[in-house]
Amino acid sequence: MAGEWLRIDEYTDVLSSTDLLALVAPKLTKSPPSWKWMIIAAHNGVQGALVCAIQDSTATNILSKPSAIEMLNWLETLEGERPKEQLADFCLLVKKFRKKYPEVLTSEQHRKILKPHREFRNKFAHFTPTHWSIEISMLPALVQAAIDLIEVAMKQEQVVVKMNGNFKRRLNENLKTARASLVSPAMTRS
Repeated sequence: MAGEWLRIDEYTDVLSSTDLLALVAPKLTKSPPSWKWMIIAAHNGVQGALVCAIQDSTATNILSKPSAIEMLNWLETLEGERPKEQLADFCLLVKKFRKKYPEVLTSEQHRKILKPHREFRNKFAHFTPTHWSIEISMLPALVQAAIDLIEVAMKQEQVVVKMNGNFKRRLNENLKTARASLVSPAMTRS
């Protein structure tokens, strides 16, 4: 029996993350808990965009060092089972992006990109019964920095050549929608 298949790669992963940003952003003023999904979507979108922008032809430079070594060894012979791949840590991906595109990310943007990863993302994704308060007024700037990095990373030449017009339009519209909600008068009063 033939069925529908979910087909996803690093590009569609970025697009689906920005879909979520565009969907959730307009609801933030009426639903503050939705910030959780903004942080997760922004972080996921950044990570995917970094992968798109820095990966080499073997896609091993985006892996953890042990995983990259194992994969490169397997690629030499193609013998045995393909090794499981483990993505490099988010901070290492950011570091590699900054090295490849040194003019793109300021120190302030770098700090704003790392903050959601270090302070929120894992706590949101692996939520344990707890209670904590987050000052909402700082979140728009953090998400804005993520949106900016997604946009810049997805405009790098090695990325653009792999996107069609519909993909580019949808990505741009998603980022525009999310940005507009982050700078709305209701949001700036938060």
